[in-house]
Amino acid sequence: GIFTGSFQVPTNFCHSGSDTIVTVTGTDIEVNYQDFRNSSGESIEVGDGASINANTGSVAFDRTVYPVPYGSVSGTQFLEHATAGTADLDQGDVVVHVRVTDADYNVSAQGEDSITDANVTIKIERGSASTTLAIWGNTTAYAANGIVEVSPDSGVFEADVTVDFNDGPTTDCPSAFTAGCILQGDIITVEYADNNDASGKAQTVTDSATFDLRNGVLQSDKSVYLIGSDMILTLIEPDFDLDNDGAQSVPLNLIEWDSDAATTTLNGNESGGDSTANAAAFDPEPSELRETGDSTGIFQVVIEIPETLSSDKLDRGEKIDLEYTDWGPAGADYVGQEDEDIGLTVYTSNFGATIELDQKVYTWTDKVYITIVAPDHNMDSGLVDEIGESTTDPIKVSSRGNELNNYKLVESGADTGIFIGEVT
Repeated sequence: GIFTGSFQVPTNFCHSGSDTIVTVTGTDIEVNYQDFRNSSGESIEVGDGASINANTGSVAFDRTVYPVPYGSVSGTQFLEHATAGTADLDQGDVVVHVRVTDADYNVSAQGEDSITDANVTIKIERGSASTTLAIWGNTTAYAANGIVEVSPDSGVFEADVTVDFNDGPTTDCPSAFTAGCILQGDIITVEYADNNDASGKAQTVTDSATFDLRNGVLQSDKSVYLIGSDMILTLIEPDFDLDNDGAQSVPLNLIEWDSDAATTTLNGNESGGDSTANAAAFDPEPSELRETGDSTGIFQVVIEIPETLSSDKLDRGEKIDLEYTDWGPAGADYVGQEDEDIGLTVYTSNFGATIELDQKVYTWTDKVYITIVAPDHNMDSGLVDEIGESTTDPIKVSSRGNELNNYKLVESGADTGIFIGEVT
């Protein structure tokens, strides 16, 4: 016994008193129902009413600080580490997301709406100089397309704009730029011209954010590693967080490995020629430095501490210097103007080993139980390792008359570093 209906409220209506077209904002709407037979058998009219009001809109960027975009021409590039050569990263364009919240344009409860009669304007400013980057929402302005609702009945509208290194004002641009430029400290602003706020009048609302450069940080999960074990390498670099709506990746050639065994990058690129063997030795997972999530600015990779690099074996206790060159440090005006080396030092383990027998004196029929504590040979924490059979770490068991060479001992359990065996 419940009946529903729907209709669309128009933007304007013809006022019967003045015979003119006026806005519906600020008026009342009434609905009446003529019940010709109520519970008493009488005819009665019932009704309800509501006011038609506008809402004050708002506009906002997806963040308050954006990285400075970097280019693909000399002097504006983000270069890989010098050990890898002179290659640079792909041009780093920044994606800016703008959201307008205005329930006045949520006119289709189940459909996707758009704003096509109010301007959303983005500008980049440096002092008194400014340049218009984009305008949406007014078909008579720069962009004929409207700004689109993110989901039905949300009243939230989003537009995206890509900002490259030349999109800023031309005033005070360094010689590395051939047109406009974006420098550290520049301000990006957005204006939303709301045709009807809560009082029914036109109003402009704004938001702003800055472009900034920040220093990178290189970290590892430990300072001493067993040869063959995994290292979690972390690069904290907000300058690579180019899009707030997705995880980014950067190449391993940004980081240099320097030890007595070899000087190379984590991708095996070297000034004397690329080394596929060195690249494979690190066994990186994933194959690039991958951002840990949307807009974290934290990039990680898991590499293996290799046994051999450039045909040279790593020594126990060998010093390893890892280095990342930041081409956009906090003190620079733009990427490529200055660079700063960020270093990290780790070591391969050199814990040594101890050997124990279960007795001091044996008869000729006794079993000899051997225990070797050797943490450096606990290569895989998830497996039971073995030692003694290789020529690099042999175990020799001998008596006055006989000897056993390359005798194998087995780890007592996963990740113990204790190896046991017996000789009769």
